[in-house]
Amino acid sequence: AGVSMLSINFDTATHVWNLTNNVPVDFSVVGGTGRNCSGTVTPWNTIITSEETLPTVDANGDGYQDIGWLVEIDPATASIKSYKGGAQQKLWRMGRMSHENVVIDPADRKTAYLANDENPGFIFKYIADVAEDMSQGSLYVLKLDGPLDAATTGTWVGIPNTTPEDCNNSRAFAAAVGATNFDQIEDVEISPVDGRIYFTSKASSRVYRFRDQGNTVSGAEVFVGNSSFVYVINTDTGLVEEQWRGGVDNLTFDDKGNLYVIQDGGRNHIWMVPPCHTQMNPAVKVFAVTPAGCEPTGMTFSPDYKFMFVSMQHPSASNTTEMIDATGTPVKFNKESAIVIARKEVLGPLAYNPATPPTDTVVSVIEPAQTDLLEVYPNPTDGFLNIKLSARNNAVAVIRLYTINGSSVRLITKNIQKGENHITVDMNNLPAGVYTAIIIVDGKSISAKVVKK
Repeated sequence: AGVSMLSINFDTATHVWNLTNNVPVDFSVVGGTGRNCSGTVTPWNTIITSEETLPTVDANGDGYQDIGWLVEIDPATASIKSYKGGAQQKLWRMGRMSHENVVIDPADRKTAYLANDENPGFIFKYIADVAEDMSQGSLYVLKLDGPLDAATTGTWVGIPNTTPEDCNNSRAFAAAVGATNFDQIEDVEISPVDGRIYFTSKASSRVYRFRDQGNTVSGAEVFVGNSSFVYVINTDTGLVEEQWRGGVDNLTFDDKGNLYVIQDGGRNHIWMVPPCHTQMNPAVKVFAVTPAGCEPTGMTFSPDYKFMFVSMQHPSASNTTEMIDATGTPVKFNKESAIVIARKEVLGPLAYNPATPPTDTVVSVIEPAQTDLLEVYPNPTDGFLNIKLSARNNAVAVIRLYTINGSSVRLITKNIQKGENHITVDMNNLPAGVYTAIIIVDGKSISAKVVKK
């Protein structure tokens, strides 16, 4: 397996992200790595990658099994982090298990929550001896006082982690002290709003949460889901019942405390659950429906929370439907992709300053253009729409037609000449309603409202 550090930058002229560098991490100094999974970004801006697989081998004879650990990476140098004495090593004291994820409390920069994607699956807490140095510390596992499906309390039980044998057998020690089995825990996160710990159980397709009180926990409960639960979704066309279904996997919080729940169970939705949600008073929303065959994963945000990055793993190679992305490019999701999602005022060549958004007047100029929009006719139209432009120079015009909800339904690229030009847009098979036509020439935009009868 492997990990690469990608350098990306945001082009403020085109309002798109570009990949500028790609550096693979050298894991040979720690005996290689295996089936890397999510991990985390630490509060001090290093990366921790998770090893999900558990082969039984100790090739270098140091007493630690080679694979099945958390590994900290310095992204600036794309290298394994060194600890006391300058040694590059894996995070042995955090235990060997099928790691999917870890999260570190930004308040003390030393308390970590982690779990194993297995049955039994346990919730662990690790407290480092020194802030920002996860190489030495104490390991605990959660034992609840009551059943999983009711609000209850619990206790953190210490387990040994000082010798290679201890660290190799973290799961066995957890089972021996009667730790609660949540069955296939994929992700653990901390809410930025209420500070509670949230985690998934893939087997039950639930998201649990609790409040850490130090030696104990309180309010341990189901926050959202189970595979058979049906939530009522409020859409533009009315209320729709949508079954939660199985495979709850990744979790991500935004800065408002909205929880994004990513599924890997066939349905593969991305849900958004606001902090006001309870199982008694649901407030669940569907954020995204993903391409056929794919597993959405690895969601994260830019530091200002304007941009969301998410990966689409193994979509069906037979997918043929084209979608138009924010740059106007048609895309088929038939191979693995990482995508960026943002509000339309900040992403793509049509981005605008939200302080001065496009208005609802018949014709509005978003930016000064080298093209004048002379006429849009007939408007309203019951079929073809004609756009008359006057250009100061020869150029390429991009015409995009949007629904009132912001969905792109037409994309036309046409060479225009200096002087008067006529462009026809076929709207025959579009439903009646109000649309926005945006004409881009030399990076400048003009918009017009259009009514389809």
